[in-house]
Amino acid sequence: MGVGSLTQMSRLYLRCAICSRQQADGLISSAAWGKLELPPGAEVEHPALKGSMFRVCPTCIQRHPDWQQDLLSSFGLGGFEQLRAQTQ
Repeated sequence: MGVGSLTQMSRLYLRCAICSRQQADGLISSAAWGKLELPPGAEVEHPALKGSMFRVCPTCIQRHPDWQQDLLSSFGLGGFEQLRAQTQ
């Protein structure tokens, strides 16, 4: 391993769950992105989705006012009203 490879840092990216836009994570950028965690006890078919958090870019938040409901519906999850009551 060369000295140059030690100085390179890995970069974390945010990826939009709706449009797949990818952006480098940072304090300013991540604050503008929407965040949705699956509700506790949500039954999902794939084990990788348990406890997942999904991010949505600012553009999709503007274009899709009901993005949280749409995202949960795409996974076949109901109970959006319960989730909204918990987050407000």
